[in-house]
Amino acid sequence: MKNDRTIIYSSPMEGLEVLSCSSGREFKSHLHDGYVLWLNSESGENYSVKGSSDILQPGSISIIEPETIHANSPCCIERRHLRSFYFSEEFVRSLNFKLLGRENAVSPFRNRLLENKRLWQALSGLHNKLLSPAEKLEAEENILSVLSGLYKQADAKDILPGSEDKRVAMVIDYLHAHMDSSLSLAELADLVGCTEFHLIRIFRSHKGLPPHSFLIQLRLEKARRLLAANANIADTAVQCGFSDQSHLTRLFKIRYGLTPRQYQKAF
Repeated sequence: MKNDRTIIYSSPMEGLEVLSCSSGREFKSHLHDGYVLWLNSESGENYSVKGSSDILQPGSISIIEPETIHANSPCCIERRHLRSFYFSEEFVRSLNFKLLGRENAVSPFRNRLLENKRLWQALSGLHNKLLSPAEKLEAEENILSVLSGLYKQADAKDILPGSEDKRVAMVIDYLHAHMDSSLSLAELADLVGCTEFHLIRIFRSHKGLPPHSFLIQLRLEKARRLLAANANIADTAVQCGFSDQSHLTRLFKIRYGLTPRQYQKAF
């Protein structure tokens, strides 16, 4: 299903989005509010996660946790086909229950790289199916069948979550709660009891971006969710803390490769 120079979004069911990208655009440092599972089917992809860089080769599967800063770009623009699955945290909890019997079970959705050709082929096939119209029952059956293989591949020793400075977690919670407000660095530093400079240093060390850049990513992800639910674009800009609709449109196009209106039409 090669479509040169295109970015296609599809949402076959609540909590799951699928992206097909054969354009040459670079995805600069960004985050998602849910989990990402992605693979290439034609050429390698340069990527970095939390400061570590590598190349995602065809046959490899990368999983990225929510709010993990990462970036990626094609090794070969002409042969690129990036296939991505976006799972909300609620979707993964439901998946854990369906496949493991409990929502808080240790699952394979952690920052990791998997090498499993058979699973890669199954995920590629699932990706194709989810970009095509299908009944919900059929989609659910395909998802559970393929992702059960991902769970079988998981090794608990490899997927333990990493530690994070509690002050960083406090600031992130505050950013979520005050996303539509005008915040200051002094306000955030006072919240966690350190200097403004020290806050920037520890935040960047743990998340890969300074607080304001991280906040912009949170705002964009919130805007994406609202737009997918067909919210008014101007109202979305205000709710997410952007100065106006044009400010949202400019940053949204940079981040997702589509304008807010184009993104809504994809659904």
